[in-house]
Amino acid sequence: MTAGTVVYLHGTGGSRPGWADALRGGADVIAPDYSDLLNLSRDVYAAPRVRSRDESRTPDAAHRARYLARQRQVAQMVQDVGEAMPPGASWPAALPHPARLPDRLPLPQVLRTPLFGIDQVGRYLDDSSRRAAVVDRVRGQLMRAQAPVVVIAHSLGSVVMLDVLDDLPCEVAALVTIGSPLGHEAVAGALAPGPFPYDRVGWWANLVHLLDPVPFGRGVADRFPAAHDVYLPVLAGLSARSAMRAVPSPGWPEALSAVPWITQGIARAATAHLETTYLSTHTMHAMIDYALDGQAVAA
Repeated sequence: MTAGTVVYLHGTGGSRPGWADALRGGADVIAPDYSDLLNLSRDVYAAPRVRSRDESRTPDAAHRARYLARQRQVAQMVQDVGEAMPPGASWPAALPHPARLPDRLPLPQVLRTPLFGIDQVGRYLDDSSRRAAVVDRVRGQLMRAQAPVVVIAHSLGSVVMLDVLDDLPCEVAALVTIGSPLGHEAVAGALAPGPFPYDRVGWWANLVHLLDPVPFGRGVADRFPAAHDVYLPVLAGLSARSAMRAVPSPGWPEALSAVPWITQGIARAATAHLETTYLSTHTMHAMIDYALDGQAVAA
């Protein structure tokens, strides 16, 4: 594998211990921590960033065409891995689609509720000083990253990265967002991103695990067409084969003994917002390898 850097942008509350254990070796790993900037116990003073995009570097139609070609190649690679739901696969008709649930919830209020650190999202969206400080810290880390750079942005981290894209300090070979709330109007509507930097980003894949309570089965491509949504089934990344190894024989009593292991794995993944579950999937590993071994963005 080609040397490079994996930059991880954490969600609310910071990165969990051992999060990087699921990643394969071969690249440096940088995980800027900005949870302190979103903590009310600390006063933060930073000038809000003024968007001053260099018009001479604004991507043109040719940049966008090359970007879309790379997106198609990534979509084919994901399909070849065979872990994600096939393109066009629909939600089971007998089950209510979870993507409709956020529309029935008071998400603007929920995002500002001091529960499980969720209010950090609202604080990021509402406080321009804290928001600018977070973006500056992430940009500083990206400036020191060795190419090729792969950014994995989890939950709130995907919101942060959308701001960083307005003034991206380096080429990003791949952007992978996981558990992103950007598909919800309460979050996307509070952002005002500039033109997508097709000339600075190789491709953008957004992973949605069907157990994840944050995206609620909703992708981001409808709101941000530069992204390619990838839907992961319930058992993706849950080490189902390890759970099934607890079954010593095909008999019903023994098979039932494996149920607690599977149930615990699913519950653990869902309550942890699936951070390490996403990182453990074959799809994620394939994406990182593909990005680090691929060509430059300008190719």
